[in-house]
Amino acid sequence: MLRTRAILVIVCIFLMAACGGKQKPVHSGQLSLASAPLEDLRRFPQNLEAYAVNADQPILSKERQLAQAERFRRIVFGPWKMSKTSIRKQDVISAFRKARGYKYDDVLWTQPEWDAMKANAEPDTFPTHCQAAIAIRSTDLRELPTKEHRFSEPTFDPHANPFDNFQYSRLPVGTPLLIAHTSRDGLWHYVECPVAGGWVAAQDVAPISEEVQQTISNSPFAALLRDKVTLTSPAGSITADIGTLLPLGNTSRGRLQILLPVRGADGWAALSPAMVSSSDAAVWPLRMTPRTVAKLGNVLMGQPYGWGGMFGNRDCSALTRELLAPFGIWLPRNSVAQARVGIVIPLDGLPSREKEERILEHGVPFLSLVGMRGHIMLYVGKYKGRAAIFHNVWGVRTVEGDDDNARHVIGKAVVTSITPGAELKNLYRPITFVDRLRTLSTPVDPLP
Repeated sequence: MLRTRAILVIVCIFLMAACGGKQKPVHSGQLSLASAPLEDLRRFPQNLEAYAVNADQPILSKERQLAQAERFRRIVFGPWKMSKTSIRKQDVISAFRKARGYKYDDVLWTQPEWDAMKANAEPDTFPTHCQAAIAIRSTDLRELPTKEHRFSEPTFDPHANPFDNFQYSRLPVGTPLLIAHTSRDGLWHYVECPVAGGWVAAQDVAPISEEVQQTISNSPFAALLRDKVTLTSPAGSITADIGTLLPLGNTSRGRLQILLPVRGADGWAALSPAMVSSSDAAVWPLRMTPRTVAKLGNVLMGQPYGWGGMFGNRDCSALTRELLAPFGIWLPRNSVAQARVGIVIPLDGLPSREKEERILEHGVPFLSLVGMRGHIMLYVGKYKGRAAIFHNVWGVRTVEGDDDNARHVIGKAVVTSITPGAELKNLYRPITFVDRLRTLSTPVDPLP
C-alpha cells in the first residue's frame, strides 16, 4: 500500500493544451528484420491475466472511481466551456518559421512548401473563431495543416520508422473541441481539445449547438471494449477504438444504444442512434479490477507502435491513457505529463536495485505508471521477483558499428521487466530502462 504523502497534481485543460508537446525521439531507429525477440518476451507471459492477482478485488473503491469519472467529465467537456482559446498566436506562428525534416525517402521539405502552408493557414490572423465543435470520426491532431509526413531522417518505409513529427495525437470520435481558426481553403481547423491544440481535417469535425452539448454533457456514457468496432447509424458507419466514450441512449438485453455524433443536414452536429453489442461496449466507467483491466489490455497486446497515433496505432502514452479511460481515469497526452499526475514517488538517482524495490513496494498493479524521459509504462505486478511492466515501445538503444544511437526494435505493446534487452551484447554503454527511470506515479490514491 502507498505510504508516501500524496502529491496531487491537478492538470487543467489550459495546462494540457499548452504543455509543450510530446517528447520527440532524438533518433528513431530503423526496423531491423534481424532483430530477434528479447529474452523478456520469452520469460514474461504476454497475457495480462497472468498478472491479475486477486483478480476480482476492486483496485479503487466505488466512491473514488466515481469521483475520478466526474473529474474526467469536467476535463473532457472543458473546451465547450471556454470563451476564448488559451493557445497563444506566437506558438501557432512559430511552427511555420523554418522548413525542417524529410517528407518521404530522402526528400527534404523546402522553404517554399513551408511558406505555402503558412499562407494557407494565415496564422498571423489567429484566432478567428471561438466555436464549440465535436469530432464526428476519429481524426489526427497535427502540428501543421497537412497530411504529409515530417521525419527527422531519411525514411523509405514509414511503417519501419513510424515517427511523423507532424503527428500530435489521434482523437477519438466524440471528442469535444473548440475551433479557434480555419485555414484559407477551409480544409483545416486549428482546435483546442482536452489534450492539446493543433490542426484537424475540417471534414472530421462539426460545430455543435448548446442544446446538443447539453444532451451529451448530461448523458451517461458507454466505453468501447475493443478496437475497430463498427458503429452504424441512419447517418452511416464509422469505426472506433478503445478509449472512445460516447453518450448512452436506451439499453436492452445484450445491446446498448449509443448516440453517435454526426454532421446534420445543416452542417451542425446532431446525434444519431447506433446499436452495439454488450461484448463491444459497456456502461462507463467499468468496474476497475485487475481482471477487467487485464482483459482490456490484452486487446492492445502485440499491437504495433505508432508515434502520436500514426497509422491509427498507439505509442506509449496513448496505450496508458486509452487503457485507463474506460475506468474513468483521466491522463494527459504525453509521457512527461502523465508521470506527474497523482501520487508521485521519485526514482531518479537511486541505485537500480532500490528503484525496483520501490516499484514493488509502492506500485499498484494495473494502476501505477513507471516513467522515464520520453516513455511511460503501466506497472502490472510482481512476476518471479521482478517488476513487470506493460508498454508500447519502439526499442532499446544499441550500438551498430559506428552508430551508437541504433535500436533493437520491439515495435509493439509487450510485457517486460524494467531491464529489457539487458542480455544484448551491443547494448549502449550498457544502459537499460531501469537506469533512466525517474518516477513511479499513481493517478489515484487507492486507499479508502
